[in-house]
Amino acid sequence: MIRLAGFSFFFVLTIVGCELFEVGGGSRKPLPIERSQRSSPGVVLLFTSELDSGNTAAATELMLHPSGRQLLAVEKFELADDLLRWKAIMAQKPISETVVDTISDNSHTVRITLDYLRVMQFTTLRTQNLWYVTRIQDASKR
Repeated sequence: MIRLAGFSFFFVLTIVGCELFEVGGGSRKPLPIERSQRSSPGVVLLFTSELDSGNTAAATELMLHPSGRQLLAVEKFELADDLLRWKAIMAQKPISETVVDTISDNSHTVRITLDYLRVMQFTTLRTQNLWYVTRIQDASKR
């Protein structure tokens, strides 16, 4: 009788214990990303929102030369056609995923997926504690 009681107790404990924790974890909600220059994904979101609003001048202010220097006026002028193309690609499409790869402490690659279909890759650089975009690629064409 004692064996049966011990077995019953162990069986009940096992069944009840399974409800105390979840095996395999659950779905994690992504953390919200602030649109600012304080983080690499934040500057990408800020850049895309400036393009969406048609403010290409502000979008170019969020860009640096890959060497880390400010863009010259002539370089900003030459970017005008590219900005219009990127605006057409990203126009009002929701960002469904954001992935950040750390290249170094001051350089990250941020990949965003637009509307679950198109992947854009941004190379970002931190200078004086602010993040800037240095390169943009359409990663879907690879």
